[in-house]
This record gives sequence, structure tokens and C-alpha cells, in this order.
Amino acid sequence: MKKLMTLLTGGLLLAAVQLAAQTAAAAKPVIMTTDGEEIRAALVELTQSGDFRYAESLKDGSPKLSIRKNRVKWAWIPKPEEITTADKLLGSKKYDEAATAFAAAAKSFGPLGWEPYSKLRQAEALDAQGKQSEAIKVLETLKDYKSSPRNEADLSAAYELLIKFYGNIKAWDKGLELSKKLMYAGDAAAVSALFARGDILSARASETNSQDDRRDAFNAYAQISLLFPKSSRAAEATFRAYQTLTVLNDARAKIFADMLKRDYPKSDYAKQL
Repeated sequence: MKKLMTLLTGGLLLAAVQLAAQTAAAAKPVIMTTDGEEIRAALVELTQSGDFRYAESLKDGSPKLSIRKNRVKWAWIPKPEEITTADKLLGSKKYDEAATAFAAAAKSFGPLGWEPYSKLRQAEALDAQGKQSEAIKVLETLKDYKSSPRNEADLSAAYELLIKFYGNIKAWDKGLELSKKLMYAGDAAAVSALFARGDILSARASETNSQDDRRDAFNAYAQISLLFPKSSRAAEATFRAYQTLTVLNDARAKIFADMLKRDYPKSDYAKQL
């Protein structure tokens, strides 16, 4: 038994060390070149010409190497202090200052992986001031953005917010077209796309009373619930599916209510049943 416990403890320690190493590596600046080389560095920065410069060590005298921007597929650095400061402004409801700070951050740190996040938060700050049309313009600049594994979730969240805004102004076709684009990204993006699709179809159904739109909205929410049950948004999707079926007077609503109680009993959505 003692030998077994030693082996188990050793295995757990090894797993912890490996996880810590992976976490540390994920937190380091990185440059992905157009030919597939991943450069992990201690420092990555931009030159005045828009090219990239990196150092493999932060020690005094460590050389900085340059790489032309046309050789960089994407780059990423840990969250800059300027963006953390902008986050605090947004959290303190200083929306005008936050919008200005995030706009500046998008310019300074956009090429270093922070354009989607900065523009998402800038749009939120603008919307909080009643400037939804300006927020839409900011988010629309991301339509052709090429994401990386480090900012795909931020880009998906930005698209989802843009689709929500399209729903608010009844630009249904624009929202539905953008939701299709999200479908071809990773799992997180697919969940965002399905949510956005369900929401805009629900919004249009509320306007037109289209039962077909409501059924399509249900299908979007149900896909999240059934295909991505471990998603952090699965409980919400299950609840939305239940709500939509209830409006449709569809007896299958009970199936999703039972699923919510069984699989997500502690969620806020289960408490609303």
C-alpha cells in the first residue's frame, strides 16, 4: 500500500509539474511565424515601423532580435498594464475614460494579440453611454480579423456582441450572416455562434411572431445543450431551449426542464423553473 501511495503521489506531483509548466508556457509572449515556427520569448514588442522585436531573456545585455511583420502570422503578449487599467475604469463605470483607454490599447497592443479584447471592451463602454451605433462601427472592424488560439474566445465574444447589436437595430440578415462565420471556428466560437443565432432569431420572432424563427432559435440553443454539455453556458442554453419550447406550446419543454434540474441543479437557471 505504501509503495502504491508513493507511486500515486509521484504521479500527481508529475502531473502538477507538467500543468504548471504548460500554464507558464501559455503565459509567455509568443510569435507564430508564417512558416509555422513558434518563437517563445521573454519579451515581444513592436518597433516604430510596425515590425516585431523579441528577446529570449530579460537579463541585462540579452540581445533583441528583429522579425519583419510580413513574417509574423500572429503574436501575443500577457495582458499589458494599460489594459488592466482600462478594465478598472470600465468596472468603475467611468465609461467615457474606459472607451478612450481601450481605443488607445487597441492601437498600441492590437498587433500583439489584444485587438479583439480591446475593441470588445471599448464597444461595451460605448454601449453603456448609449452610443450603440459607434460600438457597432468599432466591432465591425473585426469582421476580417484573423484570430489566434490566444484570442479566439475574445473575438467570438466580440462577434456575439455585434450580432446582439444587429438584433437591437433589426438588422436580422447581417446578424445571421455573421453567426455563420463563427460556426467554422473552435468549440468556444461555435457556442457563441449558436447563442447569437438563437438570440437574433428569438428577437426577430418577437417582432414578427414567426413560429419558424422560434423553432430555429430552439434548434440553436438545443445544439449547445446537447453537443456542448460541459460548456460554461450549457445551463443557460438548456434554459433558453426550455423557454422557447414553452412559448411554442411544445410538450418537449419538459424534457429540457428535467435536463436542467438533473444536469445543472445548482445553476441559477434551474432555480428559475
